[in-house]
Amino acid sequence: MKKFIKDRLGMILIFIGMILLYEIATDVFSILDPFLFHGLSKVLPGFTSHLGQLMQGLISSLGLLIPAYIMAVTLGISLGVLIGLKKLLRKNITPYINGFSAIPATLLTPYAIHIFSSFRYASIFIIFLGAFWPILGTTVNATMTIDKRYLENAATLEITGMEKMFKVVLPAASPSILSGCAVALKFSFVLLTVAEMFGATSGMGYFVQYYSDFARFDLVSAGFIFIAVVLVGIMYLFDLIKCRILRWTINN
Repeated sequence: MKKFIKDRLGMILIFIGMILLYEIATDVFSILDPFLFHGLSKVLPGFTSHLGQLMQGLISSLGLLIPAYIMAVTLGISLGVLIGLKKLLRKNITPYINGFSAIPATLLTPYAIHIFSSFRYASIFIIFLGAFWPILGTTVNATMTIDKRYLENAATLEITGMEKMFKVVLPAASPSILSGCAVALKFSFVLLTVAEMFGATSGMGYFVQYYSDFARFDLVSAGFIFIAVVLVGIMYLFDLIKCRILRWTINN
């Protein structure tokens, strides 16, 4: 416990400072609009009394996020490695990747709602798109910039096929690929909460939108806090997995 606090002392102090500043700006001096910004004396009771509803929303949200993100990672890395290794594919497909990835996934929401039979599938599709393009683009760039000496040494040792893929290509490209996956995870989380605000009947984003419609901004703030805590937890788990995969690098 002491080591945990010591390693994260700066982060803890910043968090305490943010809480104190918010309290000063709300409950103490009312610098912020009290209708929109409630102090912790009102937010925390709402948070605890609605924790069960928030947890149910978390389960609902993960039911959308997990399948969409897994599909994006699987397809994005598979296609990205293939395109990155083949110069002909890179030359002909990269312009399309750049073009389609520039289209915000949220703009495709009306099409997704009309094409898919339910809001659930439409949401999964939108989240998938938002995560897929960053992963694909990062994987292509990571693969095409692998040091040629690795591939030449693999050829000398007659390492080919899947063995080459898992022992040479993916390890060499994995630091950049995982960075892209981290960005995609954060972005897919944003798309998740946005999607839930416009058609869901449960979820973390739905919780915020629902109580916003009734001007219960104390509960809206509670929802924001819960979403932030969940995102921090998810990214912490992702970093643990990333450190495990990249345990051979100098930073680990």
